[in-house]
Amino acid sequence: MTDIYKDINANYEKLSEAEQEVIDFILKFEDVGNLKLKDIKDKLYVSNATIIRACKKLNYATFNELKYAFVRSAKEKKSDYPIEADFLQILDGIKKDTLTTLELVDEDEIDLICDCLLQSRRIFCVGTGSSSQVASEFNRKLKLIDLWTNDYSDKFSIERIPQISTAQDVVVVFSLSGEVSEINEIMIRAKSNGTKVIAVTNMSTNQLKSLSTYSLLTYSSPSNRKKLRSRLMLYVMSTLIYEKLITKIPSFE
Repeated sequence: MTDIYKDINANYEKLSEAEQEVIDFILKFEDVGNLKLKDIKDKLYVSNATIIRACKKLNYATFNELKYAFVRSAKEKKSDYPIEADFLQILDGIKKDTLTTLELVDEDEIDLICDCLLQSRRIFCVGTGSSSQVASEFNRKLKLIDLWTNDYSDKFSIERIPQISTAQDVVVVFSLSGEVSEINEIMIRAKSNGTKVIAVTNMSTNQLKSLSTYSLLTYSSPSNRKKLRSRLMLYVMSTLIYEKLITKIPSFE
C-alpha cells in the first residue's frame, strides 16, 4: 500500500460526509493528473473550502499536493513495465512534465520574485550536484542584464553565504528534492540575517519550500534513477524568471 492510500486509510473516518465524497470521487477518477478543482465542484456541488479541508485532513497542504501523491503512486505501480522507454514515451514524459509545471506557475509569485531580484544588492545562485548546472546558467543570464550575481556549487563556498549575506541580498536555490539537509541548514542561517531565499524546487512537500521566502514549484515524473533525474523543469522555471525580468528592464525590452 503506497503512502497516499495509507494516509486515506488512517484519516478517512476524520472526514465529514462531504469530504469523504470528495476523496471517493478522486479515487474513482481515471486521470487524476488532469483533475481540476472545478471538476469536483461541478460534479459534487461542494465548495473549494470543502475540497481543501479534505486534503489537509489527509496531511496534504494543497489540492495539487494531493494530486501529485496520486500521480506518484500510479507511476510506482507500473513497475512491471520495461525500464527502457522508447522515444515516444520520452517525448510524452517531457511534454507532461512541462505542461504540469507550467500549470503550477503563479504569475503574482513570478512578479514578486523578479522585483526581489531587481531590488537586491547581490544575488547568490546555489545548486549542488546536477542542479549546479542550472544555477550556473541562471547566474550567467543574470550577468547579461547587469545584475550583481555569483554561483555557488561546492559546500565550502555555500557555507560562506550566511557569513557575508545581508537583508539586501537574495539567495536563489535550485534543488529538485528540496531535502538536501546541509543546504537547508545554511539557508536558515542566511535567513536569520534577513536574506531572502527563493526556492526553485519540486512540488512535493519539502523543507526548502517551507523555509523559503518565495518558491516556484516544478513537476518531475517519478523515476528510479534518483541521481540522474532530469533537471529540465528547473531550467524551464529559471528561463521563465529571466524572460520576465527582461520585461521589467526598459533597456532590455
